[in-house]
Amino acid sequence: MPDTATTLAQTVPEPDDIDAVLMRLRRAVDRETEPLYRRKDAGHADARHVLSRIAFLVLELGFTIAEEGGVEIREIERAVSRAYGLPTP
Repeated sequence: MPDTATTLAQTVPEPDDIDAVLMRLRRAVDRETEPLYRRKDAGHADARHVLSRIAFLVLELGFTIAEEGGVEIREIERAVSRAYGLPTP
């Protein structure tokens, strides 16, 4: 049975696979949001709440990924906090 380090090393995409990783992420988000866009466009107000919740989660995940990638995120966090009416960090 492979150890954790071996398993993790196998999951890190090769540099030329980054575009494929990004495309899979984009498709996953599209798959979840496209029906909601159509619902919103058809006049169903409940879709906005769901889209807002998904957006917040994606932003939260993005903060974590960006921070781990070495991006300074404080200003981004403040802007998102203001947009969502949350306490500013």
